[in-house]
Amino acid sequence: MEQSVYRELKPFQARNGSTLYYRYYPAESNHVIILLHGICEDSKYLKPMAEFISREHLAHVYTLDLRGYGQYPERRGDVDYIGQIENDLMDLIEFVKHDHPESTLIMAGHSAGGGTAIRFAGSKYGTHVDAYLLFAPFVHPDAPTTPKSNPNSRTKVYLSRLVPLILLNKVGVTLFNHWHVLSVNKPKEQYHGTETLHLSYRLLMSRIPEKYEDALRALQQPTLVLIGDKDEDFDHSQYEPLFKRYNRAEVKIINGADHDGLLEHGDAYAEVKNWFAQLT
Repeated sequence: MEQSVYRELKPFQARNGSTLYYRYYPAESNHVIILLHGICEDSKYLKPMAEFISREHLAHVYTLDLRGYGQYPERRGDVDYIGQIENDLMDLIEFVKHDHPESTLIMAGHSAGGGTAIRFAGSKYGTHVDAYLLFAPFVHPDAPTTPKSNPNSRTKVYLSRLVPLILLNKVGVTLFNHWHVLSVNKPKEQYHGTETLHLSYRLLMSRIPEKYEDALRALQQPTLVLIGDKDEDFDHSQYEPLFKRYNRAEVKIINGADHDGLLEHGDAYAEVKNWFAQLT
């Protein structure tokens, strides 16, 4: 099959009637992975890992452009309400299960995609997933894996908006949840036209667990966490003690891998392949 077919966007319909888009990487396997992208990019950049998993016939791979992202967003950087992302993911799971009814379902994600997967694990839908695969996951802003200060970060959080909105939401006021609370400072020479550089409060809150400790406790399925020792965004040394505190996830440090390079690193590929062998 030509690689251009792998990159083709395919539609499916969410419960509210919206059309969302995914990329499909086929395999001869009884496993299926839904692989989620990071905070500002769509699913295109996940191609190296998705193609590796597909090429090795480890699993069929679906990479979704989450609501508010990608080439055809209804409203870039926004959703209708907090929690809509996990509803969309459950709709995709049902869609995928129609074509792969007997397959093992794995939820995977890179960076904020990993945080979204962790949030899903702690949601009412978490038991619909058989295993989790997390690449340098953004667990939560308050988790020990997130440095308190990071001069390398391109992400700016507007605390003057975020903190009041958190307090307002606690008393049921959601009128201002469309406000942007996060921006990504991406160099203009790297623009490709489908990045999402400004996130509303309700989209950001839909991509991280409300209480990360509870979500990690809920993560009792077989789970592999990969993090590079050169990661620029997160503290790789904190992943194993954090996950060990709440669940039995296997944490592997990939020497020489940075945040995005993890998805193309030979040692990461080897760990993924070994983990799948244990699932079989």
